[in-house]
Amino acid sequence: AAVDAAAQEPFFRFMRSQVLEPLGMDDTVPDLWTEQIPNRATFYHPRFAGDSKYGPELAREGNHSCFAGAGAFLSTPSDMVRFGMGDRNGTLLRPATLDMLQTPQRLTSGEQTDYGLGWSIETVPLAGEPARMAGHGTKPDFIGGTASLLTFPERGIVVAVTSNTSFADTRSVALGIGEAFAAQARNSARRTERSPLGPHSQ
Repeated sequence: AAVDAAAQEPFFRFMRSQVLEPLGMDDTVPDLWTEQIPNRATFYHPRFAGDSKYGPELAREGNHSCFAGAGAFLSTPSDMVRFGMGDRNGTLLRPATLDMLQTPQRLTSGEQTDYGLGWSIETVPLAGEPARMAGHGTKPDFIGGTASLLTFPERGIVVAVTSNTSFADTRSVALGIGEAFAAQARNSARRTERSPLGPHSQ
């Protein structure tokens, strides 16, 4: 409602013109109850509250449009990475604005939290060194799908993993992919340092 009022146009139209199109997120669409969506994944949910040993069942259909400000979009890992990279390279937001969003909030007591404005903030080991991570993910018990978007701003790494089943551990998979990219970058830097011709030999 706040975006509708400020932009003076419907929320989903604003998202298309101001976010999705500028970032080339062609495969991201609103999950609208009233529309048939081509190539929409089939969603599953464990039969018994997250216990996968009993197998999955089809997730019940639901109208998610009420979550528009906090989700209600269908996307792909590639488009989610485009979103993360667009944030970081200034296509979507000014760097100062993004820094504000990814700064941990403080309680009235002064204690720092691990949450910014829409982003979880933490430090994780990556290729043997601590790395600041700003991420966001679906709640694991959300009916019918799980997603994790992890960004490592100082490393220039953005990883997105999605699953079409509830309770999938997409975060661990995303962390493993981030680790692989960070290790590759570290090894490449070491090879450059050892080269007798210096960096220009690569």
